[in-house]
Parts: sequence; C-alpha cells; structure tokens
Amino acid sequence: MATSTAPVLLLPLLLSMSAAPFAVLTLAADSNGTTHLSFFMHDITSGSNPTAVKVIKGPGSTLTAPTLGMTFGDTTVIDDPLTATSSPTSAELGRVQGIYMLASQSGAALMVCANLLLTSGAHNGSTLAVMGRDDTGEDVREIPVVGGTGTFRMATGYVLWKTPQGINGTDATVQLDVYVTTDGNGGGDSSSGGSAGSGGSKSSSGAATARRMTGGWVVAVVVAVVGSSWVW
Repeated sequence: MATSTAPVLLLPLLLSMSAAPFAVLTLAADSNGTTHLSFFMHDITSGSNPTAVKVIKGPGSTLTAPTLGMTFGDTTVIDDPLTATSSPTSAELGRVQGIYMLASQSGAALMVCANLLLTSGAHNGSTLAVMGRDDTGEDVREIPVVGGTGTFRMATGYVLWKTPQGINGTDATVQLDVYVTTDGNGGGDSSSGGSAGSGGSKSSSGAATARRMTGGWVVAVVVAVVGSSWVW
C-alpha cells in the first residue's frame, strides 16, 4: 500500500483559498446603519440637447397638469445628470435614467421609475432603483428606494424629492436626498464624491457566519475526496 503526502501539502493551500471569500466585512455606517446621499438632478426638455424626451402622448387635448405642460398619459424617458450642487456645471456625480409619466387625471402627480447610476467616488458603478408617486404640487415628495446594485445591493429606503427653485416651464432642477440601508451584502465607504453624504451599509453577522461555515464544509469535502483518491 502506497501513501501520498499530496493531501497534507494541499491542505494549507485549500485553507488559504477558502478563507478570503468568507472573511467578515465591517462597514462604516451611522447609528442606524443608514447611508445618506445628496445631489441635484437636472431635467431638461427644452433646447437642442434635452435630457428628457416625451415618447408617449396622452389622448387628451387639454393639459391635465398645466404647470408641467403634460396631459394624462404623457410619458417621458430621461437620462438626467446628477450634480454636486444646483448648478448644472458643477461636478457630475451620476445619472438618473428611466421614465416618468403623468398618472393622475386631476393633478400634477407623476409615476417615476428610474435608476440612479453613480459615476463618481467610492460608489462608482453602483445603482439605486426608485419607483413611486411624485406629486409635484408638494414641496417635498417621498419616493421609495426598491433595490440597488454594487455597494447598494439589496438596498431599501427612500428619496426626498424637492424642487427648491420651482419648475421653469417644463425644465426643472430637483434636489434628491437619499436615505438607504442594505442587508450587508454590499460594500463601500461613506462618500460618493461631491456632496454625497456619510454612512455605509450594515454588515450581517448571520450571513458572515453562514459563509464561514460553508467555507469550512467545502474544505473538509475537498480534503476528504482528495485523500480517498490518493491514499490506498
């Protein structure tokens, strides 16, 4: 009967390879585990280079929302810049890409469905998905955050949607204050550049424990299989 020393030599390598993916990640966050981001969206329908384009015209001939220049059913596709301040020439932090439509037959309430794509700082490439009702007649509107990717994977929270400068015809500058938490599977630090705020996402000790247990089980199975194959 011959005995190989290969399993003994492979064990340290397998342990080191399995340990890294299952390390516990500690993330910075405020006392509530909430990340706060703040920026300004510029929704431009006028001029030769609009960032918002109407793609569906509602059937009505009378404006349902004169302040918006919209009729019930009007739908607009947007790719609006997000900037650090209310000035459109300030540092760009991302884009808002999606649609909004006039979903009220008796007022200026929009249905918003969009991704906030961050393109600067620690959250570069991450997204936040927002969907909800934007009653433009209110000074502050609250729109839910229903998900995210990257450092905001599995995010939940809300956006405070404001138009401090009002609406200039059909163009508008909108201030967005975002408050989100994650389940700990995201990552990143507290800043996305410019005026993006503080915080991070909460770590999940249960998920980390499960990953460590899974890692140990994988190592045990691999060593057992290798050992049974090479020792006889």
